[in-house]
Amino acid sequence: MSWVYLARSLGGIALLVGFNLLLFGRVRPHLGTTQEIAARLTAEIPGFRMGRAIIGADGRSAVIENATNRSLYLIEAMGEDVVTRQLSKRLLANVGRLGEKLSLELRDFTFPRATLVAASESIAREWEARLKY
Repeated sequence: MSWVYLARSLGGIALLVGFNLLLFGRVRPHLGTTQEIAARLTAEIPGFRMGRAIIGADGRSAVIENATNRSLYLIEAMGEDVVTRQLSKRLLANVGRLGEKLSLELRDFTFPRATLVAASESIAREWEARLKY
């Protein structure tokens, strides 16, 4: 196989992807309001009742509590879809905070980490304590 042929092929693909982004832009999904997230979880999880919630400042990630059994769910917009994980001690490897930024490391190779930027440092500190339980 000729390296020139390979380089031209990759260059052509890069041009097509760039042209597509130029014409149509990039989709940046948002989770919506707390009520919209709760409605989604109510449809997905039997018996779900919304409790306390934190939505990241960018609108792409959230942690919401199920008031029925006090379980926590991580919701994150990825691509054009939304990924939901129930947080547990087995799944949650580490929780860290740096100012308003809350970092979650998960034991899930398909969804290894999530970052939430809280509205204030005190809110991030409160949720860090709740997640470390």
